[in-house]
Amino acid sequence: MIIEQTITYGNLVEIFAIVSGGVTVFATLKSTVANVKTEVAAMQVEIKKLGEILVAQADIRGELKGLGARADRNEQDIRDLQHAGIRNGSYTRSIDGEYPR
Repeated sequence: MIIEQTITYGNLVEIFAIVSGGVTVFATLKSTVANVKTEVAAMQVEIKKLGEILVAQADIRGELKGLGARADRNEQDIRDLQHAGIRNGSYTRSIDGEYPR
């Protein structure tokens, strides 16, 4: 097997095309990676905002549960006051429908 040792202009053009193609691909990938980095940074900011919103919603949900429990207790207190006169017979209503103090 004999290897030809001569380099022609065609070989030089081919080598130049391959090298310039590689450099172009490298530059394109570098700019693409930079764009992806900025997009990821923007997404991280958005995810942090969503996390803050979820925490705020959890706080509101807890406050609403507390308000619901307070409303239930108040309703039970009202029912107890309404039925207090029937149970022990000690409360009589006045003319305007209120219990005397």
